[in-house]
Amino acid sequence: MRASEEQVKLRGMAWDHPRATNPLRAISDDWSKTSGMPVVWDARPLKAFEDQPLEELAQGYDLILIDHPFVGFAATSELIVPVDDWVEPSYLADQANHSVGPSYQSYTWNGKQWALAIDAACQVSAVRDDLLASSQGESLPNTWEEVVTLAERCHDCDHKAAIPLNPNHAYCAFLAIGTCAAGEKFWRPGMRVDEPAAHYALEILRTLASKVHPLSRESDPIRISDFMSRTNEIAYVPLLFGYSSYAREGFRTHKLRFANAPMGSSRRHGSVLGGVGLALSARSLCLMQAAELARRIATPEIQSGIYADAGGQPGHGVAWDSCAVNRETNGFFQNTRATIQDAFVRPRVAGHRRFQVEVGELIQRCIWERELTSDNCLKEYGRLADVLLGEWK
Repeated sequence: MRASEEQVKLRGMAWDHPRATNPLRAISDDWSKTSGMPVVWDARPLKAFEDQPLEELAQGYDLILIDHPFVGFAATSELIVPVDDWVEPSYLADQANHSVGPSYQSYTWNGKQWALAIDAACQVSAVRDDLLASSQGESLPNTWEEVVTLAERCHDCDHKAAIPLNPNHAYCAFLAIGTCAAGEKFWRPGMRVDEPAAHYALEILRTLASKVHPLSRESDPIRISDFMSRTNEIAYVPLLFGYSSYAREGFRTHKLRFANAPMGSSRRHGSVLGGVGLALSARSLCLMQAAELARRIATPEIQSGIYADAGGQPGHGVAWDSCAVNRETNGFFQNTRATIQDAFVRPRVAGHRRFQVEVGELIQRCIWERELTSDNCLKEYGRLADVLLGEWK
């Protein structure tokens, strides 16, 4: 797998944000002092984390952070080792019992577990209380209609609303708003999306496109969060994958507060599950040591201790319930817990990797370029689902 002189160290692949890299490096440095084995964590941009083929990573790394839509492919490709093979049943039971929303279950496939949910996330709302209070003097919107009203009022203000709508996140926003409107029946395995809810989601996004900060069009959540916390141009974001880092004192110039995503007629917070799972490469030459480190990272003591202290966003429920962790993050975890319980789990079959890319571009065109109608967008959405997601049953 690697040159012989490199085989004495573990290599891990994260994504390029302090939320991911800082806790992993802190824990690994501590572990290395007792194990005697160095650990190197590399990082890739968020776009690569969302799209990069797993087979490219399993060849060069012992530990890999994966997105749950990769699980179906990972389980059938023999590129990663089932978690059941390197942890005790009682350990897995603790992980399942303390799952935040469907985080644990999102890495389950064909009766086996394929990653440990060390980081839990979903789309939530974000606000600069100082800006929204001074410009609006009101509470956060509870519905998407209220979101549109606020965005319209802020349109000509110095402090605007924004929403990340690059292709991948336009797709996730569509799923979130559709789920908000129709609940579980919005999009079920083997079924087409609920058309009234899908049209509603596209109409909300098309309306917002003309009202939100122009940065929205090509941004992901990291770019929006960075811009919002460094400048005074964005006061409110109704939907983005939450990064607790930005709720911490001193992380950026301005601190954000995160809250539950808007609700709809389904009485469900519309949101898509994010977060990451820690997987063990089947190509690793240091399986025993890699498994030992992975088990340590996911324990409740580490998750609510050094992992959270180093700026991580834990996946274990004990950390989400911790008063100390919430105090350090402006209440991030307690303020968004209801939303992650409702989060939609994207299809996890192999074809979803290509589907997400193509459908994201399709939905983004529909939102911003009016010549692509909602009807035509949904017709092509259905065709791509039939072609690429046939195994999703």
